[in-house]
Amino acid sequence: MKNYSFIFISFILFSCTENPFGGDKKIADKTISGYVKLDEVEYYPKGFHGGVFVWSEGLGLQTKTDIDGSFEFVLPASNDPNNGAIVNGDYTIYFFLGNYKISTVTITFAGGQVVNDDRVINLEGKLRRDVSMTRELGVHTIVSPEIIPTDFDSSIKIMVTVTPDRTDLYCNLRKVENRSGTTYTGVLIKNIVTKELIYTVDIDSASIMREYMDRPMQKIEIDFDYIGLNLPKGTYEIIPYLVLDRKDIPNHLFQAIGSEVYSLSENYFNYPFYRTGGKFVIE
Repeated sequence: MKNYSFIFISFILFSCTENPFGGDKKIADKTISGYVKLDEVEYYPKGFHGGVFVWSEGLGLQTKTDIDGSFEFVLPASNDPNNGAIVNGDYTIYFFLGNYKISTVTITFAGGQVVNDDRVINLEGKLRRDVSMTRELGVHTIVSPEIIPTDFDSSIKIMVTVTPDRTDLYCNLRKVENRSGTTYTGVLIKNIVTKELIYTVDIDSASIMREYMDRPMQKIEIDFDYIGLNLPKGTYEIIPYLVLDRKDIPNHLFQAIGSEVYSLSENYFNYPFYRTGGKFVIE
């Protein structure tokens, strides 16, 4: 009689751990983590892989990668769907940067836990492979002068070099076009330490216009008068307004980022975008 009881209990335990989606086990950890690696960027610690927007509509979770490209989702603890547990099924995780192709990873949930898939994720909830993201265009900004003395009374010159990786790319820029030619504008000055918007360079008559990006590169020049600006000593970053024109962003992903990120305001800092350069110091 005791032998039959042991067999019966063993059968119950085996049935409870069996994966209805065909895998061997379900992951007990309540996190999903991994690494993102950006194309055309050196490996960490020399290269910066932070700021990638990581989001899943079905999971209701979002985060951004750290400087080394790492990210982590903390999953709901409850198995009750009414208390935030995850419904059984497949879920797509999106990885987004404004000037990179969108990358995705699909994972499966059963019983409120991630299903172990040797090709995608391990038993600790870590992605088996780094998520690779392919660049669409590069943006590098040079500020002249890079060090501004207290008695500086001239204009600051900004050179933005755009390097498209395809032949069919367009960007939305702020500019003025008339008989005299094209004048580019739309620049945000950010305090490196506080992350705050300090000053906006713009022209009242400017508007956002779509422009083709020539290969191998296109240079955009922007000047503004420093006199009267009176910025305190510190380190700053010039951020040019530039949005890659693209139609591949799912509507719900766009809503998660926030439509206001396209405005020439502090909200633009929340737009995930990889750029280099643009820093200057006021002595």
